[in-house]
Amino acid sequence: MFMSRIRIYAALIAAASAVAPVHAQEAQPAAETETGDIDQAIAFAEALTANATVALTNEEASEAQQLEDFRVVLGDGLALETISKFMLGESRKTMTDEQTARYEAIFPPYITKLYAEQFDEIVGKPLEVVDAKAIGARDVIVRTEFERVDASPIMVDWRIRKLRSGDHKAIDIIVSGVSIMLVKREEFSSFIATNGIDALLDRLEQEALA
Repeated sequence: MFMSRIRIYAALIAAASAVAPVHAQEAQPAAETETGDIDQAIAFAEALTANATVALTNEEASEAQQLEDFRVVLGDGLALETISKFMLGESRKTMTDEQTARYEAIFPPYITKLYAEQFDEIVGKPLEVVDAKAIGARDVIVRTEFERVDASPIMVDWRIRKLRSGDHKAIDIIVSGVSIMLVKREEFSSFIATNGIDALLDRLEQEALA
């Protein structure tokens, strides 16, 4: 199921290239980002993965509770406000206060469930950091791989941003080269153009609570 989803997202990623500027910024010299920031970003990615593993491998919890605990971990580790605004793009400027409130309420459970589904074959596997590089002044890409016994490793890139508060948060998790942020932004835009904002909100609510 995991690889099937990846193939679907991979087929869509070409359509998402129109919004590539978020990821297509040229890597800046490491001098623009303190070495300590890179180390902190690596530590953050390792801690987030470790906490996710604990949540989803807790044998004393039911599967439903494991998923809920995992979503809490992701909710704490993701820069949800940044991600939610990016996925809506220009559409958010035309939304009513009521629509915005609905979106802000449903987005966290929606996106954490979406990422949880992508982690089927990752949780419980040993993580190895294979590279880390600064992207601009605030972001660091931490490239990791997860070993599998009977298959090639799964590559996961974590785009970690240092917020104005000084905290580090993930603004994207790129699994096997596929950015869900980019794919979903294009998907949201196309859906809204055809069906409208309210229909998108209905869909997100259904998928988040399914």
